[in-house]
Amino acid sequence: MRARTEKMRKLNQFTFCLFIAAVCAGVIVSRLPHFKDLEKMEMELAEVKSHEADVLSRKDQHEREYRALEQDPHFLEIKARDRLDLYKPGEVIFRFQRD
Repeated sequence: MRARTEKMRKLNQFTFCLFIAAVCAGVIVSRLPHFKDLEKMEMELAEVKSHEADVLSRKDQHEREYRALEQDPHFLEIKARDRLDLYKPGEVIFRFQRD
């Protein structure tokens, strides 16, 4: 009888361990879609932050140019002559194309 009780106790322990393992596996499997969504959202956030940095950089460049146009008459003259394709007599203009 004692051997039978010992076998039952070991069987109960094994069954309990299997139950705990099944619960853990269930929790992990139920969380996988959330981890995938989180990873996708983190990638989107990184893209948005990169785009934001580009936009802020362009904004700063435009603000600097605006202040220069407002405060520096020499810069204003250069920009106006460049845009209107004007030059002074005897002046040589070199233009470089951007890609």
